[in-house]
Amino acid sequence: MNGVAAILYAVASAVLAGIALAFAYGGLDPMLAWTALAVGAAVGGFSLRGKMTLRLRALGGWEWAAVALFAVFSLRAFLWLVFCDADEIKVLSPNNLGDLSLHLTYIRHLASGVAFWPDNPIFTGGKLTYPIGTDLLNALLALIGVDVLRGLVWAGLIGAALTGAALWHWGRAFTLLGFLCNGGVLGFLFFSEWDFRDFQAEAAWKSLPLALLVTQRGLLFALPAGLLLLSSWRSRHFGEGDGWRLPLWGEVLLYASMPVFHLHTFIFLSFVLGCWFLIHEPSRKRLLVFVGASLLPATLLTLLVTGMLKGASVIGWKPGWMQEEPGPLGFVKFWFTNFGLLPVAVAALCWVLWRRELPRWASAMTLPALLMFLICCFVKFAPWEWDNTKIMMWSYLAVLPFIWEFLLAQRPLWMRALAIFALYWSGFASLLGGLDQSQLGHGIAFRSDLDGVAAAVRGIPVSERFVGCPTYNHPLLLVGRKMAMGYTGHAWSHGLPWAEAAGKVDALMEGADEWRILAADLDVRYLFWGREEVTKYPDSTQPWRRSTTRIASGEWGEIYDIKTPPSPILEAAAEPAQ
Repeated sequence: MNGVAAILYAVASAVLAGIALAFAYGGLDPMLAWTALAVGAAVGGFSLRGKMTLRLRALGGWEWAAVALFAVFSLRAFLWLVFCDADEIKVLSPNNLGDLSLHLTYIRHLASGVAFWPDNPIFTGGKLTYPIGTDLLNALLALIGVDVLRGLVWAGLIGAALTGAALWHWGRAFTLLGFLCNGGVLGFLFFSEWDFRDFQAEAAWKSLPLALLVTQRGLLFALPAGLLLLSSWRSRHFGEGDGWRLPLWGEVLLYASMPVFHLHTFIFLSFVLGCWFLIHEPSRKRLLVFVGASLLPATLLTLLVTGMLKGASVIGWKPGWMQEEPGPLGFVKFWFTNFGLLPVAVAALCWVLWRRELPRWASAMTLPALLMFLICCFVKFAPWEWDNTKIMMWSYLAVLPFIWEFLLAQRPLWMRALAIFALYWSGFASLLGGLDQSQLGHGIAFRSDLDGVAAAVRGIPVSERFVGCPTYNHPLLLVGRKMAMGYTGHAWSHGLPWAEAAGKVDALMEGADEWRILAADLDVRYLFWGREEVTKYPDSTQPWRRSTTRIASGEWGEIYDIKTPPSPILEAAAEPAQ
């Protein structure tokens, strides 16, 4: 685990150094990127002084099966995370059509030299409100010459390897399988169809690896870092586990940097610490020291990624989480369909913890995990209540080791096998169906279009904002430029007041009489007219064609400077070569 921790220290330190240098110098450049990465490498190397020991034990057959399944998933999901098919850029997972496009936007925007804290590239008039840690790491790599798409693949592979190691250390094979194969009963449809597919794609409790790890890039850091923190706290505060722990400075670094990587994980870890402070008196002094050391950096980073807490509130009352069908029958149907026998196992665990004299650690971890899960069933922490899965996942992972240790480990082999089949078959079937050879990828852009657009905007300052069709894979966004409105689904899920701005964008693109006033309201100078715009606004009067300067054009579309009157010389220079 020391090697895993060293890599996480290096990532956290490089990202924090990158943020500090970008603030100090007004943006990032290759020299600053090298400096930030060197700081990260130095911290990671420092943590390994005299600690590189490797302890292995023989694994059983089913343990090897769990490791092999995780390896197959990781290689399939991340080697083909994003790839080129001739001229087309594709993603393997349909879940990544919007998500990876957004991450490409952030990576290229951060690497373009924009002033920090950056403006939001997908919404006009505000600062970026998103945990950008993992994307900033890829931006640093891009600045030193690493191809962006290859950087995404390698970050995914390394992050998956760190996650697998941390899951194993936290709860060994049962927890590793639990992460890979979470699910309820939908996967049992396989036995009626005899065909693997992602049976949970439309369910509330989706496949965690397919719906979260592959799409939520912050989890590539947050999952292994959070699991290492829980493992270290297990030893430090309760004397349980194998005795391994992080140094105190390492705990502070991983915990305090968490908000810039994954805010939901930070919320869960903070809730656990708060519960321990209330129920575990022997740890109160140590917890005060730890939180005191972490408070200032964690608070500053939280303020940055939430727009100084000025953004729209995303917390709301939503009893039942995603249950739509009311009544007792609807309750049973929803929870059994999504979770199967897991609630029964959790109830049995609670009974055992209540009735037997067990280590204090088991109750101290299970109680806050279940409380947090219940809170998520009544309170949504994002506009889309499904995003609560990012917290509920932690409650699930927290109790899995105890379900194995206190309910299953001492049972006969046949009983353990039956329990694993009942709990994990649905997720296993969905995992295989989501990654099998029938998945050929989904296009997000053409390289030739992106190259043309990147060349066309090269002379335009990165501080300028464009207007065009709001969509997740707009070529301007994919080359890192700011737009008045990106994909409205992203703006909504980030809690941004998108409706008024989207209406203004549509009116402008339709050619409304007051289109210049709308452009000023949206703080845009440049207008993009391409394939998406032609499709969405077929009846547009396009008044800018007569009254502004077209500064670039190509097969990808046209760009107009809407603050400059037409110039015959510039118009001729903008004509594509015949």
